[in-house]
Amino acid sequence: MTRTTWLAAAAIPLALLVSLGTGPGEIGLGEALGVIGRRLSGDDLGLRGAIVWDLRLPRALLAGLVGAALAAAGALCQGLFRNPMADPGVLGVSSGAALFAVVGLLFNLDRAGLWAIPVVAAVGAAAAMVLLLAAAGRQASLAVLLLAGVALGALCSALITVCQALASHQWDFGLKVVYWLMGSFEGRSWPHLSWAVPPCGLGLALALWLRRDLDALHLGSDAAASLGVDLARLRLLVVVAVGLLVGAATALTGVLAFVGLVAPHVARMSSGPGHRRLVPLAALVGASATILVDAVARSASGVVIPPGVITSLVGAPFFLWLLRRRGLRGLAG
Repeated sequence: MTRTTWLAAAAIPLALLVSLGTGPGEIGLGEALGVIGRRLSGDDLGLRGAIVWDLRLPRALLAGLVGAALAAAGALCQGLFRNPMADPGVLGVSSGAALFAVVGLLFNLDRAGLWAIPVVAAVGAAAAMVLLLAAAGRQASLAVLLLAGVALGALCSALITVCQALASHQWDFGLKVVYWLMGSFEGRSWPHLSWAVPPCGLGLALALWLRRDLDALHLGSDAAASLGVDLARLRLLVVVAVGLLVGAATALTGVLAFVGLVAPHVARMSSGPGHRRLVPLAALVGASATILVDAVARSASGVVIPPGVITSLVGAPFFLWLLRRRGLRGLAG
């Protein structure tokens, strides 16, 4: 690991400390650390301790995992399409998850429990991934795969609008849809984190495994093929990895914009275009950034700002500044 990677890894526990000391209940960092110590020693936590252990800590860890997943997925998409503007949403997986979640809200499935909408959204992400692969075909070019993903995303967005129009008289439905589409970590606890670890862990492992092939693809499709890279297999594995990462993240937290687009560019400023360093560094940057975003979202007195709003407010100006400073060609490394 390089020095930059070590620094990015060290930023995650620092971000966790900030998150543990932030939020309602006037529980500071010192008390939060004391709660964790008591929990590890088996002592009773009490109500204030439960706020830290059962609410703040799993929520912060989930935010870190989701941020890492989205950032790694963004790095994979940018590497596969050799396009610095590509983000995880370009394949339509997040749109599929969002569509199924909105349909679930339309039929009031959220009343069945906290798990209902995440499960439905996960099914939507899986369905979108299967539909994308079926529409593009195994031997499809990168351009066909990209266009299929864009078309799938547009179709899902249109169907979401249809659902909103059909239920325009239901104000509570509209509010729930808007709130979900802006992303949220509200109500997330240890079971949600444990549910997210397998798909995100597998997706991150795939992302790390594909780094060498993506570096070869950076030289061009013909050069990659001459180096022994199976391009059809690479496309399939990238779609599967992105589907696992984005599907799990979107199913549990809704849509978090700009994390998957900006985090790889922040990492690329230090690591360069090589995916061997870029993918893990982007995941670390995305993890710490999303933890801090969630902490900021909970810091407003009496108001919980959706994390997706903060990522857009921060990510969009930063990306415009980066684009002006380095240009589109510079963003590609």
